[in-house]
Amino acid sequence: MKKVIVLAGVMIFFNFSFVSAESFEDFVKQQENGVAQEQQEFEEYQAEIEKEFEQYKNIVEEEYENYKKEILANWDKPEISDNKKWVEYSPDYQTKKIVDFENNNIKIDIIVGQNEKKEEKENKIKKALEDLMVEDKKTAFEKDKLSQNIEKKVIKEVKNIKKDEVKSDPILAPVFFNTPTPKKEEVSKEVKKIVAKAKIQEAPSKVEKTIVISIKIDLPSDSLLKRAKQYKASVSKYTDKNKLDLSLALAVIHTESAFNPMAKSPIPAYGLMQVVPGTAGKDVTKILYGKSYLLSPSYLYNDENNINIGTAYLGLLFYGYCKNIKDVESRLYCVIAAYNTGIGNLAQTFAGVKDIKKADAIINSMTSKVVYETLIKKLPKQETIDYLQRILKRKEAYKAI
Repeated sequence: MKKVIVLAGVMIFFNFSFVSAESFEDFVKQQENGVAQEQQEFEEYQAEIEKEFEQYKNIVEEEYENYKKEILANWDKPEISDNKKWVEYSPDYQTKKIVDFENNNIKIDIIVGQNEKKEEKENKIKKALEDLMVEDKKTAFEKDKLSQNIEKKVIKEVKNIKKDEVKSDPILAPVFFNTPTPKKEEVSKEVKKIVAKAKIQEAPSKVEKTIVISIKIDLPSDSLLKRAKQYKASVSKYTDKNKLDLSLALAVIHTESAFNPMAKSPIPAYGLMQVVPGTAGKDVTKILYGKSYLLSPSYLYNDENNINIGTAYLGLLFYGYCKNIKDVESRLYCVIAAYNTGIGNLAQTFAGVKDIKKADAIINSMTSKVVYETLIKKLPKQETIDYLQRILKRKEAYKAI
């Protein structure tokens, strides 16, 4: 027997002659089996991602060790880029340039022959400084042997990974010249003026019959503010998208990298917001792309990607993992701490176990003042305590930018 039901002009046919209790039970079982299969596939994929991230970390660890050995052939200690310093070597490892974004200075070291003339030494220093002042991110990434080796290996060996193009955005030019593309004559004039005021130091070298010549100069005093303004538009775009305060994201970038676009860490973490490919990257890509991916250095050295992922992770913490924390100020404290230490460690601070649901109830029984005091007293690492305090202080400062 067929029966027709009309809903909003749509005819739906039911053939009741073929519907039985047995077939309905079969139908329910099929649906349950389908859900169970989907859940199993999801869990298998997540396990695969976790396994691949361990592989990623092993690649990073191995390449760091290889890179250190290459540096030590010419230098007494292996100075490598970190979250606040951008360290670049020439292909032959004879020149080392260090931009310290936290302490606002540049140091250039060059290995030269013992008998080189003063003029030759000065010219080498000037050339190195000129190149550094106008270098863009794409060039810096291409010169970064460590990141290049990691990139090539993870792309080859890790299946679930995303890469991208690093853009030719200026790094230091806007800080020195208020323009991303200063003229060659401008750069030469500025470098000549800087080197004339600075003193070129000399020191023994590890390499036979050579010495190390060095120069250390300060970045302009307003360098940090200029860098913050340089990224403000991009950050604002993604804080609006994720319903976050611009001042919060800028304070996070300041604290994570001091606006060092070439920031890296062996965790591994990359770029302005120090995104970790296997935590924030994995969680956010699931939202952005429908499934979790790991992120290569090239993906995260693209500033737009880095800010997008970093702010989306802050949003996920604020409106996802910590959404049941009712007091907005308490939630902000918890989000900041979790960005640094992880949601599990945050939960453990309050509940003694890594279960955010159990922690929520405890946090909601406290005033925001008590929540803050608990974090300061009980967070597992001093690093996270310092991080929380710095972010809150800097957030206030960035409200005026």
